Amino acid sequence: MSNGSNLANPDFEPSDEQLQELSRRAFEGVPARRRAALARVHAEIAKRREAVLQDVRARLAGRKGA
Repeated sequence: MSNGSNLANPDFEPSDEQLQELSRRAFEGVPARRRAALARVHAEIAKRREAVLQDVRARLAGRKGA
């Protein structure tokens, strides 16, 4: 898109190829960011799950002694 095209110019009409390139460049990092976000969510879920399981084990252990 650096071939003299000016997207700020309201009279400029980009070609289909220019729009495809602009779209590709605009979204090229999305899959990696999505994977990173999902990894963070999965790690948080695993951390919270382990905390809950430890709490349940502690409660069950407390009942056995009562």
